[in-house]
Amino acid sequence: MGLVTSLLDGIDVVLAWARLGLGTTVESNCLLQTADSDTVLVLNDGSLLSVIDFDGVMKLVGADEFSQICSAYQAAFSSVLSNQGHHAQIVFSYSKEKGAERIRKNYEPIQETMDKLGLSLKDLLKERQEKLPMYCADEKVYVVIRTTVDILTNEQKKQTFKDQKDAIAKSNLTIDRSNAQDVFAALPALRDAHDSTLKTLIDTCVSAGARLQLLSVHDAIKRIRQEVDWHFTDDSWKAVLPGDMVRPSIARSFSGNISDLLWPPLYVQLFPRDAFNVDFSTCIVGDDYYGMVYIELYPRHVQIFNQLLGRCLNAQIPWRMSFSIESGGMQALSIKKMFAEVLSFSSVQNRLIANGVDLLSYLDVNTDDDIVKLRTVCCTWASDKETLKTRVSLLARAVQGWGGCNVSQVSGDAFQGLVGTLPAVNPVNIAPMTVASLNDVISMMPLYRPSSPWQSGSLMLRSPDGKIWPYQPGSHLQSTSIDIIYARPGSGKSVLANSINLALCLTPGITRLPMISIIDIGPSSSGLISLIKDSLPPSEQYKASYHRISMTESYSINPLDTQLGARYPTPPERSFLVNFILLLVTPAGENKPYDGMSDMIGLVVDEAFKGLHDNANPNVYTLSTDHEIDDTLKDIGFVFDSKTSWWEVTDALFMAGFIKEAYRAQRYAVPLISDLVSVARVSNVEDLFGKVMTPTGEKLIVTFTRMVSSAVREYPVLSRPTKFDIGDARVVSLDLDEVAKTGGAAADKQTAVMYMLARYLLTRNFYLNIDSFEGIDQAYRNFHQKRIQDNKEDVKRLVMDEFHRTSHSDIVRHQVVQDMREGRKWGVQVALISQSLDDFDSVMIDFATSIFIMDAGPEQSIRKSVSTFGLPKSAEDALRSYVRGPNAQGATMLAIFATKDATLIQLVTLTLGPIELWAFSTTAEDYYLRDALYEKLGPAEARRLLAQLFPSGSASKYIMNEVTKQQLKEPDQAVDVVSVVQRLIDHILDQHNKDPNVKAI
Repeated sequence: MGLVTSLLDGIDVVLAWARLGLGTTVESNCLLQTADSDTVLVLNDGSLLSVIDFDGVMKLVGADEFSQICSAYQAAFSSVLSNQGHHAQIVFSYSKEKGAERIRKNYEPIQETMDKLGLSLKDLLKERQEKLPMYCADEKVYVVIRTTVDILTNEQKKQTFKDQKDAIAKSNLTIDRSNAQDVFAALPALRDAHDSTLKTLIDTCVSAGARLQLLSVHDAIKRIRQEVDWHFTDDSWKAVLPGDMVRPSIARSFSGNISDLLWPPLYVQLFPRDAFNVDFSTCIVGDDYYGMVYIELYPRHVQIFNQLLGRCLNAQIPWRMSFSIESGGMQALSIKKMFAEVLSFSSVQNRLIANGVDLLSYLDVNTDDDIVKLRTVCCTWASDKETLKTRVSLLARAVQGWGGCNVSQVSGDAFQGLVGTLPAVNPVNIAPMTVASLNDVISMMPLYRPSSPWQSGSLMLRSPDGKIWPYQPGSHLQSTSIDIIYARPGSGKSVLANSINLALCLTPGITRLPMISIIDIGPSSSGLISLIKDSLPPSEQYKASYHRISMTESYSINPLDTQLGARYPTPPERSFLVNFILLLVTPAGENKPYDGMSDMIGLVVDEAFKGLHDNANPNVYTLSTDHEIDDTLKDIGFVFDSKTSWWEVTDALFMAGFIKEAYRAQRYAVPLISDLVSVARVSNVEDLFGKVMTPTGEKLIVTFTRMVSSAVREYPVLSRPTKFDIGDARVVSLDLDEVAKTGGAAADKQTAVMYMLARYLLTRNFYLNIDSFEGIDQAYRNFHQKRIQDNKEDVKRLVMDEFHRTSHSDIVRHQVVQDMREGRKWGVQVALISQSLDDFDSVMIDFATSIFIMDAGPEQSIRKSVSTFGLPKSAEDALRSYVRGPNAQGATMLAIFATKDATLIQLVTLTLGPIELWAFSTTAEDYYLRDALYEKLGPAEARRLLAQLFPSGSASKYIMNEVTKQQLKEPDQAVDVVSVVQRLIDHILDQHNKDPNVKAI
């Protein structure tokens, strides 16, 4: 039902007259007296109150969720408001200026990380701090719960006041409240009732999915002061409260009164600068003018808060709104009902009001709903009076449009009206009082806003309507970090993946770049790599590398390489080798190897390393195999003969401190894939598997040797000792576009082989444990001990793009599942990116802890997502309405996060500026244009210029228009897009040489 307005507006007017020109003081309006415990503050009259930071709900709120949460909130607040003596205040504050400051502070530790790692990304960070506030604001919701002496019986009140008086007398202290906090102000008899009521409310709201925090008294006072005068309040400011060390101020000369030595009054601490009325509707606090708007008539039909928020967003103003809710609604109506009935013979309207009162009485008696008193005041502010006048008008119109509210502006005491908008400062709200059902009131409150479980994050997302939504990938809030990103091409998957990877590189507190390994198809990640590489000092640019792999010997990778000095692979390495070789010997077009093959491969691998051990028949060192090694051996005076093994050479180089050369030498000591052919014929293997037959009638060993030989022939990268090495690079991308093809069983198998080989090369140092090095020489063990310790502290992430390319290989996907299963104990994150939900196995989806749907796709795709994740109707509706790929405001996605506490579903938007979009751009034309300008102008200047010329983050539209123009001019001639891009590059460089600040082409 609607809300019932007050009949006594005339009395409010009279009271306003009485206040005209009185100019009430800060001291008389700030009724906060002191603190009683870690979370409880005390008012002048002994009432107790606590402040809750109510951030919102951690799930998408549709109609069904709203009804469920509203019922839970109603039950929670009913425990507060069902009896006299408990009161609630709910304050909503919105400010773009504060939002910009919050974003700036969020990036302060990230800037520290950049400085520590030597990353020069000032242009990107500056853009983030400028771009995001255009779409975001700081939102705060505070719930203040107050307990007064009215909860006590008359006898209890008498005893309580007597006990307080006796305690003061016994102390023999007289405290001057104008000069100090009165530590005797609290009424102890209220404590149990206050604490139990507060706990019930918090527990009930949390169980409904709310994210909130009961503030400590110090935090509460700081938050209040930030609402009072945030320009004059540093984030490190802290109130002085009982228990804190306090020294007599020079300005407060000691007069012999104990008050001079106690904690200064809270009104002095909360209002550091002058505050006074300018006129009946305007006051000044510090540098800002404030104007108030009071709600007199509420919506006839309940309106949710987001509708009001949307109207205020369009107004582009800072504002604050305070709802004061008290019990005793029916008692407040008694006199009004009497007047309405007396006057009903002359006024149909009054009769309707009397009928409304009867309805509320019915609800109060016959339902679980409570009837409460409600007062609401809003304010906005500006640095000058003319701007304030405009903002007050915009605020008034926004509130009036909230279901037809009626508002007023003049109260008679503007400062007292302003104080009513502040949390906890003064329980007296001078706005007109109305009476309503608690359910209606709770439905209108700002308690349903989207909430992020991350307080801060190196990736700042936002809600579609502009609430800041921090996200920190790889944080302790999630037990594992397994990401799945999917959407149709062109929906922003790569930009999001690059943003998450960059966020990991900027994680506050890290001391080294994370180990990020990317398996890519195409140059999607090349922009990220070049961004990081070019931002590092020249001496450290090796830490980021991008490689486009080709099927040639120059990219040879031997998957049988071991850790330095290790004669055998570690258990994780051996497990991978078995899987990899299984893939090689699985016929093209088949998903599974022959029975018995896995066991045989395990034995063959063991025999291969055993046969080349120092004590067996190791590979012999051959001069001129590697000239760099030859020269180093000569420098250290190494003496060799015809029986000197590569293992001896490796050990000698290692002991001499030539670690890089030792690694190179060891590549000739370990087996090659081709060696497995001969190993498969040794007696140990023959005895166990010589008689095993395949379904084709061929012996298993024969099948194995034939297919291994074929693999070495078909895949030159497997034919020789390792030549290609990522070295000490930490952020690495391997582009498999040339070697991971589609178009038949053979192409699918080659793609699977290259995915596995890339995975081996990129992650071989992810899975290290000192227990895996048993039996190794102590010197090597000490060397690896240091590596392992560093490895444990590092962030490690494996990213596999275009994951649908692996759909025809069970072995690859089983390896990925194994990485997912065991990633937590090794500290390894896994991210899979593809075009459809169908590209991921069900077990992968089960393991995923972060899922990003970037484009809902057609109706069948929406139904598939809903069914797979068990999404509620609110999420299904959101997919249809909002998740449609990127636009000028950013890319809105449906995100599902499994945290340790709960699973949350939210609509979030990734908004990047043109500089960052150009850094991450993946289209071929943009890639060519960007890299050419990088080379000519330097990365930062090139990004700045491109962002200025093409603020959308892409030149594709311009280039295609130029292509079209050329086609129209010369319809018989084929248009070379590359030549069009090259002309654009030449033109940009020419214009830049004439004017570096060129703004158009």
